[in-house]
Amino acid sequence: MITYVKTRRVNRSAEAAFDVIGTHVFENHPRWEAEVVAIRRLDDGPAGVGGRAVMVRSEHGRTSETAYSITEFDPPRRIAFDHPGSPLGFALSTTITPVSSTSCDVTTRVTMQPRGWVRLLEPLLRLGSARRGDRLTSEQARVIEQSTSAVSTIDSKEPEQ
Repeated sequence: MITYVKTRRVNRSAEAAFDVIGTHVFENHPRWEAEVVAIRRLDDGPAGVGGRAVMVRSEHGRTSETAYSITEFDPPRRIAFDHPGSPLGFALSTTITPVSSTSCDVTTRVTMQPRGWVRLLEPLLRLGSARRGDRLTSEQARVIEQSTSAVSTIDSKEPEQ
């Protein structure tokens, strides 16, 4: 099993951070992960346990789709996802811990348990997971800190600096 855990301090309240990465995750996710070109909801209503979507990704010149669902939803503390059909055995959780009224720690935990022939790629996946995870959590923190309102759903990605 491959595990990645990273905590980043962000200068926003726990409620504001959860609003960006929990309540409005489907709208905001492409803002912190460049490979995600779209997210298509498979159900109606607000994000919550059981919510499902298809993530459309573009990597290395190839487009793919991955279904996933929300397995935990506890505002403003925690959200978790599972990609049940993924050959990577991919699961992700984010825990938000208040530090003060204007800052919080955002901890992301990713686990992968490659299945089938993908197990052969485990050494490569292990090598790249920390670097990729660091990039994604850094971008996620940037998106949270750039949010200025309770609802931060910007249609386009922010330019990188």
